[in-house]
Amino acid sequence: MLKPRKELIGLNTYEIASYPQNWDMKLDSNENYIGPSTSVIRTIKNITAEQISQYPYYGSFYDTLSEIYGVNKNCIAITNGADEALCAVINTYLSKGDSVVTVSPSFSMPKIYTAITGADYIEVPYKDRWVYPFEDIINAVSDNTKIILITSPNNPTGDIVPLEQIIELLKKFPDKAVVIDETYASYAGVSNICLTDKYDNLIVVKSFSKDYALAGLRLGCIVSNKANIDNIKRVLHPYNVNSIAVAAANAAINDKKYIKLVKDEITKSKNYLYDEIKKLGFTPYDSYANFILADFGNLCELIYEKLKSNRICVKSFDKTTALCNCLRITVPTLSAAYKIIDIIKSRNTLVFDMDGVLVDVKQSYYEAVKYTYNYFTGKDLTDEEIIDARKQGGLNNDWDLTYHLIKKYGFNFSYEDIVSVFQKHYWNDGNGSINNEKLFIDKSVLEILKSKYNLTIFTGRPKEEALYTLKKFDILDYFQKIVTMNDLPKDKQKPHTEGLKLIKSAMITDELLYFGDTVDDMICASAFGAYGVGVLNGNNDDNMEKTLINAGAKTVLSSINDLVEILEKTDENSNNLPKDQ
Repeated sequence: MLKPRKELIGLNTYEIASYPQNWDMKLDSNENYIGPSTSVIRTIKNITAEQISQYPYYGSFYDTLSEIYGVNKNCIAITNGADEALCAVINTYLSKGDSVVTVSPSFSMPKIYTAITGADYIEVPYKDRWVYPFEDIINAVSDNTKIILITSPNNPTGDIVPLEQIIELLKKFPDKAVVIDETYASYAGVSNICLTDKYDNLIVVKSFSKDYALAGLRLGCIVSNKANIDNIKRVLHPYNVNSIAVAAANAAINDKKYIKLVKDEITKSKNYLYDEIKKLGFTPYDSYANFILADFGNLCELIYEKLKSNRICVKSFDKTTALCNCLRITVPTLSAAYKIIDIIKSRNTLVFDMDGVLVDVKQSYYEAVKYTYNYFTGKDLTDEEIIDARKQGGLNNDWDLTYHLIKKYGFNFSYEDIVSVFQKHYWNDGNGSINNEKLFIDKSVLEILKSKYNLTIFTGRPKEEALYTLKKFDILDYFQKIVTMNDLPKDKQKPHTEGLKLIKSAMITDELLYFGDTVDDMICASAFGAYGVGVLNGNNDDNMEKTLINAGAKTVLSSINDLVEILEKTDENSNNLPKDQ
């Protein structure tokens, strides 16, 4: 087997998606959500055969960049995205034993490029969120330092480095390359390109992905003095940027009205997101970019999953980093931002019991109860006897129910033995009567509910069995929180309210509405102060509705699929909902 150079061994690569995913809003990569101007699309449609078959010509594009940046075109090098620009600068100035000094957290690719050269990558952490640690950066610079890398605005934090600090770094370290990644600078309305005439050690990297929405065409550039550009071009490929990207960028740059429209819309949307996230009690951070970073505390994972279940993808971070509990949200249009906040906002939470409510268990649990009863007693058990036992309450699950029925009729066997036989019939490592279950609730009902409510489950099933069934029916992703038997101590199973407390603490919610089919479900709902809804789902026992109401149900549904109608009535009379305790 061939071995790569030692610097590559163990080096992590930057993972990218191979295929597009079906998101309603893709807000995890800071792409321009609004998209490119119509002039870009029109230009691409009019690309000639010669532009594709011949090597590209860059003169016209260099003239355009020279004009908008106010520098000589010999002071510019175009690149295949800002990534190639950063890679080229690093490969131009770094050798083994050298070092880069930068802030952390920040964009990860320069760290990889630096490792490939064999140089050291020194990351200086923020002390305060998110204030550039200027003095610590200065202290980290050594004789081995060849590059001071600045990302301004920084990704993922959104802060900018003050101009006076940049100038001080340029003056204090004239023999170090001060490299400024300005990928997001257009949204900040600032650029340091004007300093390249005065400071020979300044190198500015630009991107056309975030503001001009050309991420898919991969285009960036480097601006510095001519001597630096000449050196950097030695490591760039001669035809590194394709003709279509150049033509599209020319069109984008010249559509000044459109880029102003984009920036104005993003600014309005970003301000709205900032204000609303703050009103909800979370911590958004000032951002000079086209994204916003916010700390959602211990509800971070919930909100991430909540957005995900609504087909909105945002960026989450490793829980062990300084970005723990933070999400980075690419700023979309204002109308899309309204939807994001609406999803995050507090809403009523629907809590479903599984067995008899979401899932028909007459051919699974009922059969397991009957089988186990017969195994130990040699006698048959009817559905009516099972239903009557359920009515009395105090039986946390079907293990308890089976044990109760066997003992009731005078047989004395250990609880453990009964559970073992029951599980072999019902579960049997996924091969038992669990596979006879059918879904009561229509997926179309869940689709309607998820846009207005938090959906959760509180079940007496073991976790493994609950997840198995939810995955089997492809409804797991509808539920933001699932509390099972395994999540609670033995003395705090239903009808104890601990399960509802866990759900309430994990949600951004006002009220809990609990849908159950047993006495214990309704006792639990009533004790907690939740709005209890009994569910019959075809149970023909004439007394069952009355039994559930006597146990605390506020109303009883003939079918779980009727709940949309009852919820509409409940919303109209929301003042009638009991308060949580």
